[in-house]
Amino acid sequence: MNITYQQLGFIADTYIPILFLTSCVILIKEISALGFKPNHQQIRSIILSVVVIFFIMLIDSQLQIWSKIGLDYSTHTALSLVFVIFLSFKGKISLLLSVISMVCYAILMMIQNYHTMADILSTAIVIIPILLFLQQKACRTRQ
Repeated sequence: MNITYQQLGFIADTYIPILFLTSCVILIKEISALGFKPNHQQIRSIILSVVVIFFIMLIDSQLQIWSKIGLDYSTHTALSLVFVIFLSFKGKISLLLSVISMVCYAILMMIQNYHTMADILSTAIVIIPILLFLQQKACRTRQ
């Protein structure tokens, strides 16, 4: 069975919505179990993370930072990392599955010619420390 370019595109296009819905389900379960107050920092962290990645995208579109070095800021990578990092804090299995899914998504983006490895890695190098800081802060506040 051969998978077409369009079918791979569909898979790529559903990855971030699936991450988003998975994150929402987990948050709803945690809110149901613990109430809203212990979880509000995680919600704020996710929202702030999304704002940050789109702010960086806006700055890049104005200053052409990535294109000046022959690259492209990967909003696909940045947005998926918001949810991958959130999910990775939910336990060892979640961490493993999140990382594997992100690697598969990066490969798929390259197969589909959405981004190069350099685009994905350069975006991740800038974004991951920010997202980890925000998520760790939310987790510390929750405890």
